[in-house]
Amino acid sequence: MTEHKLSLSGAMDFILAGNSTFTIVSTRTQTRFTYRVRKAEDKDLWFVKVLGNADSPGYHYIGMITDQRRFKLTRGSKLASTSTPVVGFTWLFQRLSLGIQPKDIEFWHAGRCGRCGRQLTTPESVAAGYGPDCLGLRVAA
Repeated sequence: MTEHKLSLSGAMDFILAGNSTFTIVSTRTQTRFTYRVRKAEDKDLWFVKVLGNADSPGYHYIGMITDQRRFKLTRGSKLASTSTPVVGFTWLFQRLSLGIQPKDIEFWHAGRCGRCGRQLTTPESVAAGYGPDCLGLRVAA
């Protein structure tokens, strides 16, 4: 998977676009986690999953984002609130919700549109994180 760096100023829009896959990287520790956030069909809820590792492959549900732009764990969460991937997502999402852009974080997308999930093929789309049809339909943070 080829990843493409996005500005943190557009990270909240990308996370809430509806069908986003992205990686956050700590430039201080080089710790990285890949997340997938999907919007529910009929509600203002987003479901958050984290990519596992070699011992636990695939994506694992960790919680949801509510319409109040808050992330929370639920009964179906597969990881504890103290696990590093959950702490990392919670920390970043809280800061982005407050309009704070953390200095030691890089935000990368997986080369797919944050809204519809289609492969991005033009340099302009890759740079934006959205395909041309979805670019004007982004969620306002």
